[in-house]
Amino acid sequence: MRALDSEIAYFRIRIAQQFADQLNSSAPIPEGAIRNEVVNGPFKLSHEELEEIIRELESNFTTSQRRGAAVTSDYKPWLSSRRSGIDFYYWNRLRRYYLEGGVLAPQVVATLDAVTDEVLDYLGDPVNQGAWSRRGMVMGHVQSGKTTNYSALICKAADAGYKVIILLAGITNSLRSQTQERLDETFIGKKSVFQATAQTALPLLTYATLKRFPAYGTSRDQDFNKRSAGVIFSLEAHSEPMIFITKKNRGPLESLQSWLKEQAHGDKISAPLLLIDDEADNASINTSKTPTETTAINAGIRKILNLFERSSYVGYTATPFANIFIDPDSDQQMLSDDLFPRNFIKELDPPSTYVGAARVFAEDGELRPAMVRVIDDFGKTLPLAHKRDLQPAELPPSLYIAIRVFVLALAIRTLRGQGKKHCSMMINVSRFNDVQERVLGLVYEYLHKLRNSIIVNGAVSLAKSGDPEIVEVRNDFEREFKATEFKFTDVLKAASDAAATISVVTINMKGGKLDYQQHAQDGLHVIAIGGLALSRGLTLEGLTVSYILRNTAASDTLMQMARWFGYRPGYEDLCRVYLPEPSLNHYAYIHEAIEELRAEVRRMQAIGLTPQHFGLKVRQSPTAIRITAANKMRSASSLTLAQDYSSRHVEGYSLVNDDAVNRRNVELVQSFIQKLETAGGPFDKTTRALIWQDVDGAEVLELFRKFRFADTHFDLGRISADASLLQDYIADRITADLSTWDVAVPFPAGGDPKSDILPGQSFPLRRRDSGVIDEFGAYRVTKKNRLADPEDARLALSDKQLAAAEDEKRRDDGLQGDRAYSAQRNKPLLIIHFFTAAGPSGLAIKGPVVSLSVSLPETEVPARSRQYQVNKVYQKQLQELQPEPEDDDQMLEVSSDA
Repeated sequence: MRALDSEIAYFRIRIAQQFADQLNSSAPIPEGAIRNEVVNGPFKLSHEELEEIIRELESNFTTSQRRGAAVTSDYKPWLSSRRSGIDFYYWNRLRRYYLEGGVLAPQVVATLDAVTDEVLDYLGDPVNQGAWSRRGMVMGHVQSGKTTNYSALICKAADAGYKVIILLAGITNSLRSQTQERLDETFIGKKSVFQATAQTALPLLTYATLKRFPAYGTSRDQDFNKRSAGVIFSLEAHSEPMIFITKKNRGPLESLQSWLKEQAHGDKISAPLLLIDDEADNASINTSKTPTETTAINAGIRKILNLFERSSYVGYTATPFANIFIDPDSDQQMLSDDLFPRNFIKELDPPSTYVGAARVFAEDGELRPAMVRVIDDFGKTLPLAHKRDLQPAELPPSLYIAIRVFVLALAIRTLRGQGKKHCSMMINVSRFNDVQERVLGLVYEYLHKLRNSIIVNGAVSLAKSGDPEIVEVRNDFEREFKATEFKFTDVLKAASDAAATISVVTINMKGGKLDYQQHAQDGLHVIAIGGLALSRGLTLEGLTVSYILRNTAASDTLMQMARWFGYRPGYEDLCRVYLPEPSLNHYAYIHEAIEELRAEVRRMQAIGLTPQHFGLKVRQSPTAIRITAANKMRSASSLTLAQDYSSRHVEGYSLVNDDAVNRRNVELVQSFIQKLETAGGPFDKTTRALIWQDVDGAEVLELFRKFRFADTHFDLGRISADASLLQDYIADRITADLSTWDVAVPFPAGGDPKSDILPGQSFPLRRRDSGVIDEFGAYRVTKKNRLADPEDARLALSDKQLAAAEDEKRRDDGLQGDRAYSAQRNKPLLIIHFFTAAGPSGLAIKGPVVSLSVSLPETEVPARSRQYQVNKVYQKQLQELQPEPEDDDQMLEVSSDA
C-alpha cells in the first residue's frame, strides 16, 4: 500500500476546522462524520486506502485525555494577568506542529495546553525580581508522554521569560542523546551539532514564518563540557533562551556548575532558571550503587540551583518513590530537603490510547492473556542470578519463540500498511554488558537462520520442505495471531521481506544507538538488547515484543523496566510481553501501589491538602517503606519506620512452613474463639461467615502478639524481637479507634462441613492450591500474595456501608478495591481464615491451615515512628529489594572531562 501521509494531513486539517467546537470542548465528533468527509474528499482512493485513512483519522480524533489532579502550597497565580503581554512564539510553533503535522490528537493537544499552563503557573513568574525559588514534581506514567509534556513546558517557559533551561536527562548517554534529539524536534528547530558546516533544519521550522532559535550548550553527540565549541559566549550574550541537556552524572554536572559559576562573577546569576529533572527518582539513593554517589549527584543539582537568584525545579517521574520523600531519617529532614516538591505535585493522566499497566493487568490482578506470556524455561541458559563471565551456548526456547513472534508481528504490520513504521523488540536479560554481547551473537545467528528458512522454504508446502523452522513459525502463528485478519500463507510471504529489514544491536555504555530519525522514511526495525539503558527512560519506537529476565524486586526499578508501556496505534493486538511469574506478580503489585498514590493526589486536591501531606503519606505507604528500608540495609541493622495501615486490608499470606507452628496457631485461634463464646457477645452465622461483634481490641492484640507469621511477611512478620509493624500500629490505637473489633470466620457456600475446627461450630473449609515455598523457606498461600476471597472485604458491613463503598469506587478520586470497603468501617475487622492446602511441593503443614487478615478503618491517630533492631531474615529480605548494580553504573563516575 502506498504512503498516504499527504491525504491524511489534508483530512486532518479539514476535520479539525469543521469540528473545532467539539474538539475544544472534548465533545465527540458525530458518528459517521469522518467517513463521510473521506468518502466525499477530492482524492481517488482504493477501498483499502480509504479504509486505512478512515481508521487512522478515527484513532486520531477519538482519543481523549483528562487533565489530572494537583496539590499545591504557597501558590499565587500570575500567568493569566501576564498572558496578553507574552509572545508565545515557541509554544504556538510547537502547537501547530503537533496539530497540523498530525503528531498528536487535537484533544490531547488541548489537554497538553491546559496542563502545561497549569504547571507554568505553579512555577515562579520569571519577570518577578528579587530572590525566589519554586520546587515541584510532575507524576506521569512509564512511556506515557512525559517528554511531550516538558517539551511544551519548556517552550512556554522560554516564551514567558525563563532565560536558562537545564534538562537533566537520566544517567545514560543513549537517553541523553535521544532527549536532545526530541528537544531539537520540539524546541530548538534544527539539529544541534557543534561546528556544523550547514545547519540542518527540522520540520518544526515550517510552522512559523519568523525563524528564531534558542542557544544550546549541548549537542546530539556531546554532553556539556567547558571546551564545547557551542559554548563560546556568556549567558548575557544570548538574546534567546539557552538550553542545556545533560546527564545526571558527576562529570557533566560539575563541568556545568563550574562554567555557570564563572558566569556569576562571584555573585548570583540574575537570569531566571528552569531546571527539569527527568526520571527524578533516578537522582535518588534508590538507584545508585553507594550513598556517596547519590549524594554527589543530588548535591550537584542543588549547587546549580543555588547559583541562581531565581529558580524553578520540576522533577518528572512515573515512579514517585524518590529520596525527596523517603530517604532522610526524619520527616523534618525530608520536608526541608531542597529538592522536595514543596510548592506543587501535579498528576498527569495519559491519553485513552495509552497502553499501560491498566491494560496489561485486569482489576482483579489476573493476566490479560492477549499480551503477557509467563516463561520459566530460562534457568539453565540465562539464570536470573548470574555473573559477568556467563557464556550461554544457546537461548531459552521461549526467546526463540519471542523472536519468531516478532518477525510475524512485523509481517502483519506490513500487511496493515505499517511496514514503513518503526518496529522494535526489546531483550533485557542481563545487567552485564559482556553477557549482552554474547546474547547479541546468539540472536543474530538465529535471526539469520530464520531468514534463510523463510526465504528458501517459505513458499514450499510443509509436506515437501519439512523445514522445522517453518513448522515452528506456523505453530506460533496459530497460537498467537490466528484471530488476525490475515491467513498464514500471506503472513509468511510478507515475513520473507520483513525479516530481511531487522537489525540486531546492543544498547549500553559500550555503544549502540537507536537512530529512529535516520530511518524516518522507511522505519527502523530492530531487536535491541541491553540493560540499564533499556530500563530507564529510553523510548523504543514501535515496541511490539518485550522479553525480560531481570532479578530485581525494587518497585521503582522494576516498573521503569516496563518499556512495553506506551502507544500502539493499529497493532496493540500484536504486542507480547515475556517475563517470569515472580516479576509479573511484582508488576501487578507495584501498579496497584502507584495507582493508590495517584488516587491520594486526587483526594488531597479535593480536601485542600498540600505536598507536605502527600510526602508524609508516601513515606508511610506499604511500597515506600520497602524502598526506604532497602536503602538503609546497605550496612545498618536498625531502622526508623512509621507505617500507615488506615483504610487497608492487610492479609497474612506468608506463614511458617512448619506443621507444629501451624498447630499452635490453630490452638491459639480456638482459644480466642472460645473466649468470645464464653463472653456471649453478639453473634451471627450468615451463609458464608461466622461473625462476632464488639470484641475487645486487647484480645485481638494479644492474638497477634502470639500468632506466628513468617518473618518474611513485611507487615505481620517479626521485624525485631517479637514486634511486627501491624502489631505496633494496633497497639498505638488500642485505646482509640481500634478499641472494639468485629471478628469473622468466612467459609465457602458448598462443601463438607467440618465440626472439629471450632467448638460448637460446623462449616466447610476453603482450598488454597496455588501456594509456593519462597526463597526464604516460607509458605506463601498464593502466588499473588493474597489470602482472602474478593468478597471478604465486605464482611460485617451494613447495607448502607456497602452502598457507600460502591459509590466510593465509582468516583474518579475514590478508593478502589478492598480499600473502599475498609474506609467505610467504624470498627476494624479481624478475619480468621481456615483452609486446606493442596501443595506446593515441600509444604510441611499437614492439617488444616489457619491465618489472619485485618480490614482497618481510617484513623485519627497519626503514624508514630519507631526504631527497630532488624533481625537477620528481615535484613536479608530488604537487601533482596535493592536495585541491581549495573555494568553501566560506572557512567555515574564519568570524569569532569566527559
